[in-house]
Amino acid sequence: MKILITLFLLFPIFANALDYNYWTQFKKQFISEDGRVIDKMNADITHTESIGYGMYFAVSYGDLETFQKIHNWLHSNMELNKYNLYAWKWGKRDSGSWGILDYNNATDGDMWIAYSLLLAYEKWGNHEYLKEAEKLISEIKKSCLIRENGKLLLIPASFGFVQNEYIQLNPSYTIPFIFDKFAIYDKDRIWQSLVLDSLSMFEGSALGNLKMHPDWIMLDRKSRKYDYLEEKSIFGFDSIRTPLFLARQYQLKREMAFKELLVGYRVFMQYIKKLDKYIYQIDFKSHRIRYRYPPYGFIAVYRYLFKIFNLEPLEEMDRKIEKGIKNETDNYYSFSLLLFTDIFSE
Repeated sequence: MKILITLFLLFPIFANALDYNYWTQFKKQFISEDGRVIDKMNADITHTESIGYGMYFAVSYGDLETFQKIHNWLHSNMELNKYNLYAWKWGKRDSGSWGILDYNNATDGDMWIAYSLLLAYEKWGNHEYLKEAEKLISEIKKSCLIRENGKLLLIPASFGFVQNEYIQLNPSYTIPFIFDKFAIYDKDRIWQSLVLDSLSMFEGSALGNLKMHPDWIMLDRKSRKYDYLEEKSIFGFDSIRTPLFLARQYQLKREMAFKELLVGYRVFMQYIKKLDKYIYQIDFKSHRIRYRYPPYGFIAVYRYLFKIFNLEPLEEMDRKIEKGIKNETDNYYSFSLLLFTDIFSE
């Protein structure tokens, strides 16, 4: 491990400009005139993730008009549940009408909404955004943080994920740079404690020789050990965001602890480069690596990590991303990953 850390180069400072063509195309494909951010590959639903992402993208690209549209749609359509958090899923019901499909919240969606409101307050000075963010942060703190074995954990929703035997968690929901921003405005040391305690979660749930993270994990409450959930043992759809957000944290803070968490992902990128072949998924249960052409959002994340780790990207990455944008026209999630990497690389 020490040798790998020694070889791990400092992250470069990016000098890229934001690609506003990407943002224009995303709006055209996935945001309706009234501000609904649509997950076209998922039965055209809208969820708090897509709303939070859309608000974050809008403020990052300086697009106040679109931010206001998405924000207005949120307030007009997404109801608060009994925990004063947003019902996470809106779409077409079996009856043919449109509305809330699930009143549970999704903690990452609520977090991205609150985080984006804070950024909007900082950019445009609207104090109503600040008040709304502070209220949402307070409810997240009240209903989605728990203490287990003396450590704080972020649970995926306000109910349904804490069992007598285990706690179900999603590593990609734990986003330290959002907690850092919450700490500035909430002025509660709990957020700084959560950042520190999240290191234990990331370290304990990193699996395999490379110490990477599956989509979903469980914390056994008796043994106090982390493992993958039996039916969700894949590094893939959700967990592609884990190194993306951890790398962003290190970019922003340059903290050695987060640098060390990424060592296995650097080796993973070196492996992809050596093979000159993309890896779509790793199954920690069967120990199988699945090679195939991944969604272009995955390639965008890989390209970002190549730059982060000061590795020369594969030559065809840009071409494959542009090809994916043209061919995967309903892939809201891939385009979202691409926009994250565009914003983070600025």
